[in-house]
Amino acid sequence: MRRRQVLALGAGLVAMATGCGSATDPRRLASATVSMVVPGPAGGETDMIARSLKGVAERESLAGAVRVVNRPLESALTEFTRARQPGMMLMAEPELVGTVRDVRQATAFAGTTPLARLCGEWELLVVPAASRLTTFGAFADALRRDPSRLAVAGRNTGGVDHVLLGMLAQSLGVDPRLVRYAAYPTCEQAVAALAAGRAPVAISGHAAVRPRVRSGELRVLAVSSPDRLPGVEAPTLLESDVHLYCANWRGLLGSGDLAEADRAALALMCRGVADSPRWQAICVRNGWTPLYLDGDEFRQWLGVESARLGRALGDLGVRV
Repeated sequence: MRRRQVLALGAGLVAMATGCGSATDPRRLASATVSMVVPGPAGGETDMIARSLKGVAERESLAGAVRVVNRPLESALTEFTRARQPGMMLMAEPELVGTVRDVRQATAFAGTTPLARLCGEWELLVVPAASRLTTFGAFADALRRDPSRLAVAGRNTGGVDHVLLGMLAQSLGVDPRLVRYAAYPTCEQAVAALAAGRAPVAISGHAAVRPRVRSGELRVLAVSSPDRLPGVEAPTLLESDVHLYCANWRGLLGSGDLAEADRAALALMCRGVADSPRWQAICVRNGWTPLYLDGDEFRQWLGVESARLGRALGDLGVRV
């Protein structure tokens, strides 16, 4: 995309429906149109979260309208930081860290204004019900014996599933570059690889495998959450002596030069969405866990998290 096209995305993205003054004044955001850049295609996982947020914000009159702008995952973060449009937000996720050059991954979100972390999906390590890998310990032993033999299926190379496998390997004393990772476009396709015999283990988001776990088709060896998940009879990684947890989180970022009044208004909208019973019900229905965090705590967490993801990608040998 040429630079003038990038800038065009920001033209008129925040416009008052009536009256005058700052479009993102907390008192006036209910009559404003706010644009949200979403990495990935319409209908994808992140797009589903973004459009759910849009629906809540509009129904609860937290914004006059929320315009969703889908951009390719590979370029969304770069385009957003270059456009520098004060009324535009970006739906952030872990996979964006892998889309910038490795020398910048530790500070991937520099040039943005963190607004709020909204929700996340915990990861599950799953095997077919009849698998010989009956426990996480059996999986760990197999990975230590021959990491290049034990194929693990998951989503995109450099995505959250791949990163979690790399961090698992590191925690178990295995070189992450030796692990055998089979990448698929979606969780559903990664899990289908188990049934087809193309991989004995898969890492997947909770929502995608929930029906197959409930039916007994799949068994969960461990979950990546700090606490056990309701309805999932499996230990956490922490219980399995692996001291890490990992979520496919989603949050909202503003432009890097966002004025304080505008930041406060957009943050207020985020808080309103998070507090909405409608949003909470949507999260339960879709298997998303509310992980709300804002202010300095979110800014500090985002810095630590992007550095952690950058290190994990480097350990895996993933380079842009």
